[in-house]
Amino acid sequence: MAAISCTHCGFDLTAPQSVRIAEYHFGRLEKVDQEPMEGPGFKYHGEVPDTYTILCTNCKRLVRTLPIRK
Repeated sequence: MAAISCTHCGFDLTAPQSVRIAEYHFGRLEKVDQEPMEGPGFKYHGEVPDTYTILCTNCKRLVRTLPIRK
């Protein structure tokens, strides 16, 4: 079986800690009337991400974007 390598720098992606998987969280802020001591003044509404990315830890570049299946 051939080794999986980064298309940019050729680094072996099967080595321990060779990739970083990032899941993006999207959302929006809603203004909330609060005193500064009660909270930040906004409320975050998160949305379900639909993709995640695989990044090479050697060159810090994008290797692949894949859909999240649930």
